[in-house]
Amino acid sequence: MKKTILFTLMLAVISLFTVSCQTGSSDGFSETESGLFYNFAERSDNTETPNEGDFVTINMTYGTADSVMFNSADLPQKMEIPVVATVHQADLYEGLKLMHIGDSAIFKCNADSVFIKLFRIPKAPPGLDSLDFIYFNVKMLDIKTEAEMQAAMEAETEMARNEETVKRNTYLDEHYPNAEPSATGLYYVQTKKGSGSKPEVGKKVKVHYTGTFLDGTKFDSSVDRGQPFEFPLGKSQVIKGWDEGIANMQKGEKGILIVPSELAYGPGRRGIPPFSTLVFEVELVDFEN
Repeated sequence: MKKTILFTLMLAVISLFTVSCQTGSSDGFSETESGLFYNFAERSDNTETPNEGDFVTINMTYGTADSVMFNSADLPQKMEIPVVATVHQADLYEGLKLMHIGDSAIFKCNADSVFIKLFRIPKAPPGLDSLDFIYFNVKMLDIKTEAEMQAAMEAETEMARNEETVKRNTYLDEHYPNAEPSATGLYYVQTKKGSGSKPEVGKKVKVHYTGTFLDGTKFDSSVDRGQPFEFPLGKSQVIKGWDEGIANMQKGEKGILIVPSELAYGPGRRGIPPFSTLVFEVELVDFEN
């Protein structure tokens, strides 16, 4: 099956738990009263099962009998999903509620059930018959209440922020030991003086920049493109660190902006890891009077 189809499936993984697992042969599988086909490959001694509102941590693969379409091991983080009320008769939420921590189970659905009800496409993709089966292999690793999940997320965030602070301070000690933060935590080191007035809020500014991570890895550069970046100052069209830093520069001025994640992309965005302090070499090329 083509990679594009596999990627589409992976993007929809969080939604897959609303798919109905109805119809088809039950050979080797037990069946619930609602029609969910399941087979427990492993049963643990643990007796805890998830309730609606809980969060479960799972390992999961799904695909046909001879090919894997998705593997949670390929995700950058562990797979944690909420357990909600059954959306469709015989859906995988029902299956999750049958499982204990340490259990491994297989749920079997026909292709029409998966692709039409989950992915909302008219029929199964080329090469996959509507009567073919899709197998979901799930291992239950952990169960958390909503409060426990919130506490765990807050603890992970705090740890990540602390690690960022340590890395940023090490970088500053090595490269700019005399740099002082602004009230918001932004660092700026001037490397070339400018002249004249400073840009006003709402006015368009032209900025050349090169952005790197603390390790020096470059992730973006207007200099490489040969075209300054233009944006209205102070209108939240760029990260907070830029709106603050560029507002204090004069035409022709150059400098280094060291931008903590809370003034940049926070938990992250595409191409920027979570809680990353960013370094920008900037030049205020011009601005509207």
